[in-house]
Amino acid sequence: MKKLLSIPRTFKDFRNIQRSTIADDAFVAIVDFGYQHYALGDLLTKEVSFACEAEDAGLEHIDLVVVIDPARPSAPAQGFVTPENYPNHFINLAPALLCTPRMRSFRLLRDGGMTAAFVREGAKASGVAMWPSYEDQIARNITYPLGHHAINAFHAKHGHIPKLAPPRGYEDWARKYRERFLGDKFVVALNPRQSRLTPNPAVIYRDADLSEWYEFIRIAGEKYPDVQFLQLGGFDEWRRELWDLDNVTILREQGLSLAHELAMLTVSDLFIGTSSGFATMATFTDTPYLICDIEHFFAPFAGVEVGAPHYPFGHKDQILLWGRETSDLLLAHLARHMDRPRTEKASAKIEIPAPMSLR
Repeated sequence: MKKLLSIPRTFKDFRNIQRSTIADDAFVAIVDFGYQHYALGDLLTKEVSFACEAEDAGLEHIDLVVVIDPARPSAPAQGFVTPENYPNHFINLAPALLCTPRMRSFRLLRDGGMTAAFVREGAKASGVAMWPSYEDQIARNITYPLGHHAINAFHAKHGHIPKLAPPRGYEDWARKYRERFLGDKFVVALNPRQSRLTPNPAVIYRDADLSEWYEFIRIAGEKYPDVQFLQLGGFDEWRRELWDLDNVTILREQGLSLAHELAMLTVSDLFIGTSSGFATMATFTDTPYLICDIEHFFAPFAGVEVGAPHYPFGHKDQILLWGRETSDLLLAHLARHMDRPRTEKASAKIEIPAPMSLR
């Protein structure tokens, strides 16, 4: 009987093989799109959350594992992501993964079954710190909207948070692009949310009133000729009239991508936008910002009161607006920056980690 109840040697060998696939000097983060969402803001928030956990665990590196099962590539709430089109959705979002602080390696598993279980069980057997927890992965449990509670707690404990970086390999490009094409301009990155214009519109009541934004751009062009706006977002998120404005640069129109946009946001003097994925990128960098039309229901998830001017980890030039924007309000905020002496942006220098190992 004792022999029958003992663990077979082959099983022990299998467990040892599992352990050997997981490095014990790094935090393991597993993003499984089978139950997590294809959404820029959610993905960026996760990256900061598990970077906080990694630092609390005393681990310098993050090994990122992305799981997509081609047969079931999305959560039920995102049924528009199908086995036929999921590669496009992932490719469009993938640059955001390269913003992960402390990331050392990035693996993509196109198997939500045996291979993902092998990695997950290997991480558990090795005892390494992991996000989400083993239990949450088994239960496919994640709650939306993603809040800032873990991030706020980390900030309260340490006085800082891990900041998002430009997508790996794009920071130098962004600085050279700005120097060559924007010169001494005061660069303002813009993103008024326009979900209603996209192929998969969602919660369109959050969309910005483009007439207010374009009036703001027009008046700013007359009053502040040294300002150059960068329009961020896909081709279906802005009106073609922007093409005719000399004070607007449209990165997508130049054949550039999300990776270039996220990098340019980090080297801009200011970001102005409505609550969206790009606003989330600004939230977790040192770039000054005005984020407009934040939904009141999100306040408890962010750990702040409705009307709070800043997130707990935000600096004085990172401002929250809990109501709808107008052209006058946007101009007043721009004036706040333009009517004071021009100084270098007070962001800390971003330290680029050692090159990734694509193992």
